[in-house]
This record gives sequence, C-alpha cells and structure tokens, in this order.
Amino acid sequence: MMSDKIDNRLLGSLQENGLEEFLLRGRQQVRRLLHELISNSSLISVHLLPGGLSFLSAIVTLSDDEEWLFLDASPNETIHRRCLQAEGLLCVTQLNKIRIQFRVSQVTEVPFEGHPTLAAPIPDEILRLQRRDTFRLQVPISHGLKCILPMKEHGYSNGHDKPQRKNIEAPVIDISAGGLSMEVPLSKTAPTVGDQINGCYLKLAGDLIAVNLEIRNHGRRILGNGKEMLRIGCSFIGLPIPAANQIQRYLYQVEREIRALEP
Repeated sequence: MMSDKIDNRLLGSLQENGLEEFLLRGRQQVRRLLHELISNSSLISVHLLPGGLSFLSAIVTLSDDEEWLFLDASPNETIHRRCLQAEGLLCVTQLNKIRIQFRVSQVTEVPFEGHPTLAAPIPDEILRLQRRDTFRLQVPISHGLKCILPMKEHGYSNGHDKPQRKNIEAPVIDISAGGLSMEVPLSKTAPTVGDQINGCYLKLAGDLIAVNLEIRNHGRRILGNGKEMLRIGCSFIGLPIPAANQIQRYLYQVEREIRALEP
C-alpha cells in the first residue's frame, strides 16, 4: 500500500520544482491512464486543497464522452461537503510502482448506481513519477560523475567548507535518488558504517550540488595496476527538493541515453 502523504512539490509550480518533464499530456494518453487505474481498482488518496483533509477513494468510471471522471465519495459527511467547497482535489496513487498524481477542480456531486460520487472534468495532465530510492543506475564512464569530499589528514572531514584543492574528487560508480556509491583512496582511518560525511558536492551536469552523506557499506577493491581503492556506499541525508529533482532528471536522462543505444 502506497503512502498517503501528500507530495508538497505539487502544491507549487511544477515548472519551478523541475517536474514538468514527467507530466503526461494529450487527450488519449491521459484517458488511457485513467482507464488503467479503473481496471486495476487502484486506491486513490484524495487531498482537499486547501485544508489538508484527505480520504481514500477510487475512480468509479468515466463519462461516455470521456470528459468527466467520477470518484467514490467520502463516507464522512463533513469531508464530503468540504470536497464540494474545495478549490480542488489532489489525487495520489500508484500504478506498476510508478507514483501517479493529478488535480481536479469544479467538483460536483453526481449519483451513480444509487451511490454518491464526486464528478470533475478530466485533468489536462497527469504526473508520473517513478520511485528510484532503491534503483541504482550504473554511471557511464564517459559522464565522469564525481563527488567532492572534504578531507583531512586523518580521514574524512565533517566540515562545510566549499570545495578546495585539498578535497578529493571521488568517481561515482552508481547513483539513485536515495544515495550513491563511489571509490576513494585508502586513508589512514577506515570509515565506519553510520559515519556522516557533511559538506560534500556532487558534480552533476556542470553543476555543484551540495549533499550530506551517511556511509552504509564499504569494501576494498584492487585495481588492475595493483592499487587498492575503497568503495563506499552512501545514502543522502536531508537532500533538498531542488537537489533531488536534479538527480531525478539525471537518472531519466541516462536511462533515455541507454535505451537509445539498445538494438
């Protein structure tokens, strides 16, 4: 069961939050996706805007002309009345592990097969945002993705200084929305699982993205020239939304490049 927590990014401008490229537009595509939600009996978390109230629902059907959708009404009379007065409803669900979100407005009550439903014009666009918290993308060598780590003579620094020459640029091996793996030279002090490395910078598509990391695992690797390196798996800590959006866009970009090269 998906989380019913509202994604606050959608309360603002999708363009400002960098999510516009994940929008599904077009009459046929939008309606095809809505039909899939109906066929899969997908539960939908409906959030009233504004107000913060929410309830579980489902799309009952679409009108014959496919211009209106009908949602199960809340059994709570107070919430039901608030739905009819709300500026809009934010609908959140999942389909094939992909997060689906859309807004509807001009909500009215319409009876359907003896039960009240909430009717609203079909939205012009639907956002599909695939979760990649656990999906790690192998970084192409040609991308040269680096993570800049603040270093001290005894090991890793927890400072917040901007990158300087004494810092090292560790090649990123793989990356996800939740963290990354990288290789660094062996240091005098071995890292410990749970250690935090603050004040890092991810060099992504020409930008420096400030990130804080927590070490989740590590292990030694011997290169072909006999040099020993340390591979460290880290999770992001408190990653700001703009930074998360940049990483998400990078993941989609690399996936598209990989698919384009497939026969």
